[in-house]
Amino acid sequence: MTDSKGALRKAALLDAAEEVLVTKGNANAAMRDFAAAAGVRIGHLQHYFPTRADLISAVLERALERSLQRLNDVTDVDLSPEAPGYLEEAESYRLLTALLQEHSDMADVRMHLEIWALAASDDAAAGALREFYAQYSAHVQGLVRRGRPGLSEQEIAAAAAAIVSLFEGAAVTRSGIAGLRTAPGDQAIIRTAQWLIHGQ
Repeated sequence: MTDSKGALRKAALLDAAEEVLVTKGNANAAMRDFAAAAGVRIGHLQHYFPTRADLISAVLERALERSLQRLNDVTDVDLSPEAPGYLEEAESYRLLTALLQEHSDMADVRMHLEIWALAASDDAAAGALREFYAQYSAHVQGLVRRGRPGLSEQEIAAAAAAIVSLFEGAAVTRSGIAGLRTAPGDQAIIRTAQWLIHGQ
């Protein structure tokens, strides 16, 4: 099997896993459900992802990679944690607006909520979720570092944690679940995040 065939098979398995999480939820989803959704035997699924936590970790890793690529394409802002240069307010505004729009995708919100629910009772899944947020936070720390280069690393980490919390909470409260999405509310979220990034 070539690497490209293996990558395609892994992508198909991850697509199926996302579909199961969004439509069926994690409480009713076992490895056999993920395998069935992908049209493969459970042994085939476990060849790539031996445990449900491995599968969840891969789903989250791919979700972050896709998000970073989309945000880069839309905003043309370098999102790598070590990106050089100063982050202009116009750049952070474009980026935060695009991120808020991305957090409006109900299927994505549902998938993350199901993973959160799974992580509440599964230590391995919780570890995968912590790794996801550590990576997410590292990218946000890079933005804060470029927006406020005078901050200490501890202050940068704190500001990034606040921004991640703000946007992750907003994903739920702005969704159809809580229904708190308004244009003025969105602008307040963006202004708050910009203050954390730029200190103004």
